[in-house]
Amino acid sequence: MKNKILIILALALLSIGCDKREIPTYNTGRHYIEFENATVDSTIFTFIYHPYDEYYDLPVAVKIAGQDADRDLTYKIYVDEELSTAETKHYTLPEKTVIRQGFYHDTCYIRLNKTSDLDSKKVRLVIRLETTSDLAIGKLENSVAIIQFSNTVDRPEWWDSNVEQYYLGTYSQKKFVLFLQVTEADLTGASDSEKRAYALEFKQYLIDHRGEPETIDENGQPMTVPVLGLE
Repeated sequence: MKNKILIILALALLSIGCDKREIPTYNTGRHYIEFENATVDSTIFTFIYHPYDEYYDLPVAVKIAGQDADRDLTYKIYVDEELSTAETKHYTLPEKTVIRQGFYHDTCYIRLNKTSDLDSKKVRLVIRLETTSDLAIGKLENSVAIIQFSNTVDRPEWWDSNVEQYYLGTYSQKKFVLFLQVTEADLTGASDSEKRAYALEFKQYLIDHRGEPETIDENGQPMTVPVLGLE
């Protein structure tokens, strides 16, 4: 995945050209726009964490360099269709994008639509900044944003050996999806007490719905979790 992102970045920068300019940080009377994150920091999103939403407004952070804005500054984003696999049905770009007066940092929102084909595939959306009369493009490595999204399930990094041993037990896709539906919890960066609280909430649900088809795991056995409590 990392190599694929680097290839996309190389293609994106190659199409811009070998511009070696440096962005001044002092007062030049000009403004420069760039994404907060470099292109290699690809955004990965799944609707699995939002099972009841038909769309999600994904925040994309931008920033300016140079003189601070003494008025609203308009910037533009557009889709690189050659590098994107997402179709127009998968997303909606904002009609207007503005750095507000007095701000160095701001946010635009790209609407990602949960279409039925995302249940079986991931798509890639490559967004570029475009120069306007208000704003020139800043650092080239921050001029392209890559968003990968789907409604598919991958084992999350937070479901590690610690979570498996003390909180949620053996991972399965069915258990993960049910855990999300019950708790709506993303345990990325969660403390041990937070993990335990969500695991107990899930355990209570399994107790209350014992024997029902949704709590029978993929191996044909009832779902269980090792978190202590509620015995």
